[in-house]
Amino acid sequence: MHRVLAFLALLVLVWLADIGLAAAANVAILMPGSRGIVPGDFLVRNEARFKGAGIRTIMTTSAANAAALVAGEAAQGRKAVIVGMSKGAVDAAEAIALGARPSGIVFVSGIHPRIIATLGTPEKLPATLVVHHRHDICRFTLPSGASQFIAWARGRARLHWIDTAGQPGSEPCNAQGAHGFFRQDGPAVAAIVNFIRSH
Repeated sequence: MHRVLAFLALLVLVWLADIGLAAAANVAILMPGSRGIVPGDFLVRNEARFKGAGIRTIMTTSAANAAALVAGEAAQGRKAVIVGMSKGAVDAAEAIALGARPSGIVFVSGIHPRIIATLGTPEKLPATLVVHHRHDICRFTLPSGASQFIAWARGRARLHWIDTAGQPGSEPCNAQGAHGFFRQDGPAVAAIVNFIRSH
C-alpha cells in the first residue's frame, strides 16, 4: 500500500513538473511585414536569433492563423507572444481583435494608426511592447505614431526606442533603413527577447 501511494505521489510530482515546464515555455508567433516571409524582413532574418535565445518560433502572415496558434498553445498549457513587424503589427492587432489571448504582443515599427483602428479600445491589449526607431522616416510608421499609440494605450503598453545609426535606403519603408533598424538588429532583438522571456 505504501509503495502504491509513493508511486502515485511520484506521478503527481512528474505531472506538476511537466505543467510547470509547459507554462514557462517561450513561444513567439512571428508576423512579418507587407512583403511576407522574405529573407530581408526583420523577423525573418532574426528568427535564428530568437531560436538561439531558447524561444520556439512559428511564422505566419495570417491573423486568423495567429489567433488559432495562440489558442493551440494555450490548450497545451503554453504561453505565446505575438510579434508583428510593420504591416505584420496590424495583422497581430487583427489577431487580438479576432479573439486571440496571447500573454503578450510586440509591435515592431508598427503602423500605429491602423493598429488603433483595428483594436478600437486599449482594453483589448495584453501586455504590450512597442519597438520603434527614433528616426524611422517611413510615412506609415513615423515615430510620432508610436508615441500617440502609447498615449492611447493608457498604461497598457511600453515603448522601447532604438537609436542605431546607418545610411538611409532609397525606399524608407523597407527593411534596410531606420524602419528596419539599418540591419543593426541587436538592440531591437534583445528588447523583444527580454519581453518574451518575462511574459
